[in-house]
Amino acid sequence: MPMYAKPCACGVTVWLTGSPGDGAVPLAHALADLLRSAGQQVAVLEAKEPRRAGLTAEVLARNGMLVLVTCTPDHPQDCDTARKRHGKSGTQFLDIRVAPPPSDTPKADLPPHAPDFVVPADTPETERPALLLELLTERRFLVRRPLENHSQPSVPREPRRTPRSWT
Repeated sequence: MPMYAKPCACGVTVWLTGSPGDGAVPLAHALADLLRSAGQQVAVLEAKEPRRAGLTAEVLARNGMLVLVTCTPDHPQDCDTARKRHGKSGTQFLDIRVAPPPSDTPKADLPPHAPDFVVPADTPETERPALLLELLTERRFLVRRPLENHSQPSVPREPRRTPRSWT
């Protein structure tokens, strides 16, 4: 009997692509720290093996986590493979390119596909996490809690269901 993954709207994979030195790894960790301080479940995967990271990220996101994957642009087909895998399972996927300064952009580093968002090279590193928080909120991967501090976003959650008691 074939099994099909049930679509889940509660998790997302954010695929951060950048060349070494562009700041994708520090950005992912800074964003994760902000989200964790707001009570979010976050995983950061530094993709040494992007194909495996894509699989792991999809499983985690499908189960409600916000997953930040950092990877270099050496293997753009792995990002495309991860996006397709997420699409098949109904799991959200966001492709973000961390842009290097224009003078540092060799032609080989330019992705063959258009990312969902590009972090501009002139954005100071200290402002990048807030920029991505805003993007995640705009895309409705995060919501602001109405009665709490508005600077603390949260991932929408379904209410917990209590099991019926058997009598």
